[in-house]
Amino acid sequence: MTVDVNIEFRDYYQEELYMTADVETGVLYNRSGRRMLALTDDFLIGLHRALEKECGERADLVIHRCGRKWGFNFGEGLTAEWSEFYGAPFSSFPLAMFQSLLKQEFAHNGWGRLEIHYELLEQGIVWLSLQGAIMAAIREESKDTKADILTAGIVSGMYSYFLNRDLDCLQTQSEAEGFPDSRFVISDASRIEQLREQVKPGDSHDEILSGLKKLIGSTPEG
Repeated sequence: MTVDVNIEFRDYYQEELYMTADVETGVLYNRSGRRMLALTDDFLIGLHRALEKECGERADLVIHRCGRKWGFNFGEGLTAEWSEFYGAPFSSFPLAMFQSLLKQEFAHNGWGRLEIHYELLEQGIVWLSLQGAIMAAIREESKDTKADILTAGIVSGMYSYFLNRDLDCLQTQSEAEGFPDSRFVISDASRIEQLREQVKPGDSHDEILSGLKKLIGSTPEG
């Protein structure tokens, strides 16, 4: 993304304009006319439990892949909406503008309060912190490090589309474990796959990041 393009800033997420409800048809639309759907906690919990029952040990993989597919398609639609609204291609958006829009998208969809961390960007790593993550808040009793594996899948798909690269995302800590936020690390898909196999129960976010940096440093392209 470039940082020298002057795009007039208008608020795509202006509260009174972003979401519109047609009470006669019972349909909810966003500003661009995309139909929105509100899902209850019970639905999300039921979906996870059904997949866990049907898929057994492969449930996490299935949930992640579902999230990834949906996230990729969502990223495609989202960038088209932003580009149309601002009258400029998404690829020309300044990084700060992209970050602001993505944080607002998460908040307005009820996915949590997002922060994006770029201090390791030159090493091919971005990590996210999320307060109020979707599943962690409703599966708190699980104490599960991977409570938000669906979110990790969504993020991997979105960023793969945003950056036109095969990326993946791994959750490194969860609010369900008692942490103040959930955290996710994004990098090249092959490296994340290697990292996923190396992570041990109890590994901290910093330890997982350190392991990923070692993987990158051990490869020729790193």
